[in-house]
Amino acid sequence: MQDKKKNMTTKSWVKIFISVFVCLTVLMAVMVAVIDPFFHYHKPLGSLYYTLDNERYQNNGITRNFDYNALITGTSMTQNFKASQAQELWNKDFIKVCYSGAMYKEINDNIELALSTHDVDVVVRCLDGTYLLEDKDAERNDLGTYPDYLYDDNIFNDVNYLLNSTVIGGYCLPMIFNLVIEGESGITSFDEYSRWMEQATLGAAGVLGDRTSYSAPEESISTLTEEEIQTLTDTIKQNVTDTAEAHPDTQFYYFFPPYSAAFWGGSWEKGTLIKEIECYRLAAELILPYENIHLFAFDDMIDITCNLDNYRDVSHYGSDINDMMLEMMAADENRLTLDNYNEYYDEMEQFYESYDFNSLIE
Repeated sequence: MQDKKKNMTTKSWVKIFISVFVCLTVLMAVMVAVIDPFFHYHKPLGSLYYTLDNERYQNNGITRNFDYNALITGTSMTQNFKASQAQELWNKDFIKVCYSGAMYKEINDNIELALSTHDVDVVVRCLDGTYLLEDKDAERNDLGTYPDYLYDDNIFNDVNYLLNSTVIGGYCLPMIFNLVIEGESGITSFDEYSRWMEQATLGAAGVLGDRTSYSAPEESISTLTEEEIQTLTDTIKQNVTDTAEAHPDTQFYYFFPPYSAAFWGGSWEKGTLIKEIECYRLAAELILPYENIHLFAFDDMIDITCNLDNYRDVSHYGSDINDMMLEMMAADENRLTLDNYNEYYDEMEQFYESYDFNSLIE
């Protein structure tokens, strides 16, 4: 009799434990779905404060569920743009969804999502020259596990989000505590989201590192191979021009980021300077026939590119350059056209082929 009673007690405790576990699990999942710090189901709730700090986990939800009719996107070359400035210049409601280190496809996939879910009037985006010869479907595999469950429509794999310990402990619970203790509500501004300027140190020391000189190359590569031409063409077609062609009512403001003279010094030293400029020339040739793509380049502004005080490293410029580029693009300045792009890249090639890169080294 005692053994039977003991067995019944054990079963009761097991049932209680399972019931409590299931209830807590459901409660945690419901909490994540309601608060939704990655905006997978809805835009922010007005009573909570949402911190934007994780591009690849939050951008998809922002793009799907926020209210906007214009966006800024691209790699780290766009992270210091201010959405508030763009809103004033274009008189549109901007979001900023940058993807640090992203290849062309990742960025364009998000643009396609925006265009399929919203009436988008303006897209501002950088076209990184360093990725022009990457495959059209290339992805970064060195940035950690990609949260595919946040990007698809499969409700079953949402368990990876709803029962994620980092989401629960790192986002939801602190948001609840903040509400109770501080009563703060709102969201990180799109001016601040992804911005790195305040943590950066600009200047020659960071750009040049331990470099003591630039050495002339033994030989220079001046032409692209047929395979490289095809790769670049496929990349631009799939991830730039096809999207613009499918959305003629959207205006795309695209620009080639102005890398520093130190970047081009490295290319010159490797013997690839002319070839890399030819990549830009070919990309421009492919893009410019599309009337709703406004293509800009700023490499001719040598007072900026040759002044390393404007740069964090060989390619990343300070926020003043971002501000300037937004103003110039909105004013249609430094725009490449079918009439001027060849002359533009001829002059760029001539300048850097004869430039004294060692003058950058103090």
